Amino acid sequence: MGAIRRLMTSWSFTINEHDIALVEKYLDEPGKFLFYQMNRFDQHHSLTVARAILVKHQITLKDFEMNILMKAALLHDIGKSEADFDLVNRILVALIRRFFPFWQNRLASINSNSWWEQLRYGVYLDLVHPARGAHMAQLLGVNPAVIELIRRHHEPRQRSQSLGLKYLQAADKRN
Repeated sequence: MGAIRRLMTSWSFTINEHDIALVEKYLDEPGKFLFYQMNRFDQHHSLTVARAILVKHQITLKDFEMNILMKAALLHDIGKSEADFDLVNRILVALIRRFFPFWQNRLASINSNSWWEQLRYGVYLDLVHPARGAHMAQLLGVNPAVIELIRRHHEPRQRSQSLGLKYLQAADKRN
């Protein structure tokens, strides 16, 4: 149900002055460039994740840690740029990730020239977007701590992972 709610709220999303203020507060020029490369669905999701972290963890984190985490929250899905997905594929990829995750690797590796090709590419990008986003951020000189959070935001949870990564993963999963 969360994926459907996310799609419905994102459908009518337009960035407003509060969203712009949040982006301006936490992102420098390279970060803003990356953020605005995402489509409105991913921008809305990233802003929602960032706000969830602010509400839940603002008191428990030091300013420096919060700054890193907020940058990562706003940029964690930059590996999916606006040009990568059309609406139909975005929905199909989200449904596959949510309900049929065992199909992801298989679909991402199917070699075909049919209509499956676009879906296959979407599933592939969904699988690699953390590494792709981290690479994009690295090329633009984003803080290495932010890059590491972007790179690891879909990794399985581990006891030894940082508090920031735990918070990002939890907010990403809920929103």
